[in-house]
Amino acid sequence: MKTTIRLATLLLALFIVPGSLGQTMPVDLGLDHAAFAYDDNESMLEIYLAFGASSLQYEATEEHFLARLPLTLTLLRSTEAELQGTPSDPVWQDDLTLDFAVADTAGLVEGQYLMRQARLTVPPGEYELRVNVPADAAQGRQQLELRRDVLVPDFTGSGGLSDITLATTITRSQDREDLFYKNGLVIRPNANQLYGQGMSNLFYYAEAYQVESIAAVGGEYTLLAYIAEANKPQPLPGLQRRTQRKARTPDVLAGSFKLDGLPSGSYFLRLVLLDENNESRAEQSRKFFVVNPDVAREPVAALESSFEASPYATMSEEEVERGLEHVRVIATEQEDRRVRSIEDLDEKRRFLMDFWQKRDPDPSTPVNEFREDFYGRLQYANERYTVRTMEGWETDRGQVIIKYGIPTNIEPHLYDRGFKPYEIWQYNNIPGEGQAIFVFADRDGFGEFEQIHSTVAGERRMANWQEELSDGYSN
Repeated sequence: MKTTIRLATLLLALFIVPGSLGQTMPVDLGLDHAAFAYDDNESMLEIYLAFGASSLQYEATEEHFLARLPLTLTLLRSTEAELQGTPSDPVWQDDLTLDFAVADTAGLVEGQYLMRQARLTVPPGEYELRVNVPADAAQGRQQLELRRDVLVPDFTGSGGLSDITLATTITRSQDREDLFYKNGLVIRPNANQLYGQGMSNLFYYAEAYQVESIAAVGGEYTLLAYIAEANKPQPLPGLQRRTQRKARTPDVLAGSFKLDGLPSGSYFLRLVLLDENNESRAEQSRKFFVVNPDVAREPVAALESSFEASPYATMSEEEVERGLEHVRVIATEQEDRRVRSIEDLDEKRRFLMDFWQKRDPDPSTPVNEFREDFYGRLQYANERYTVRTMEGWETDRGQVIIKYGIPTNIEPHLYDRGFKPYEIWQYNNIPGEGQAIFVFADRDGFGEFEQIHSTVAGERRMANWQEELSDGYSN
């Protein structure tokens, strides 16, 4: 198999967040990828890595400050055998030692990222990408491993789109020696998919293939590019563009959107290829996140006190059942029993309306802040803890996020010798509890972390949880 690798480095300022640079911390690592056409047998896979500059350990040299970080990139085939725990040989693996040089560490703050990019060619298929940073006791660095499912499409068929690369800047260039160079452009990837304060412009890069098959008589087709809120198909006002393009293969699609007016949240960039009848022939989307704390979200219309006039009265049965599954995460025992006893659909709708209305901290405002916060946490859980068998909000870690918020600190213990993988979540102040911890363990080795212990009243408590995690322990 042919394999091509190109690595590049870039210092990038994203979001400026006050914090202490002196404390021991794991490496802050962001990961993203995109696949493109290469030849009849293989596709090009690009891997984007973002290293938090302030999370690295530097040593002074005569010319600058240098951080040295060992790293292993591994690509494995995703197979049924793998899901059942059968090991497989890597399709590709590279052990690297990355050097990061900065002029002065005094100016480093959380939110600055050092970028790397790797390119390789692989046959189309389903893969798992692993990035491993080993522990270093001398530097106080914990071991870190990130895993991502990677789908590498076969681009040899009819008209279609590559993956989308989210970028911080895209500039025209003829400098083929620049390791971020591609098709007459220098593309600086954004591996964290974060935009907002300090970075209000989203740049994107994609490629369209075999568009001649969808072009009109004049040899043109239409590209529709737009930004939409997560889980909403319609474009946001002012964030939609249609362009007529000459059919060529590949057709390089590069553009940008200004996001400084968007409130914080999750969004999608969507690209659609339209034929002469304005019908979609190929689509691609890419999720990203915006942090704009100074931009207020437009208030939604206040709920009517009357059930008949409320949005709940017209909810579909599927929406109702989904909503009831969600609220059971935080429902009281009495409410949970009530949910399980209701059979009438309208009664279920009324229950949902009452459930949220009595938790509204300020009924005089048009927004139910409690419900907004709940679904913000649920979305956060889905984005970070979804596994092959369930959505993130259904997992133990996701439900702790929904009930108690994001932990103050997460202490990973994924490779401690003699122990199953586990995490300790620390909270500084849970109302009514104060400081608290949760312990989650991957006892079966499938990446599904189960809550086994907590100091919070009413949560599962296991006095001997350390013994439970020992490889030699049996129930």
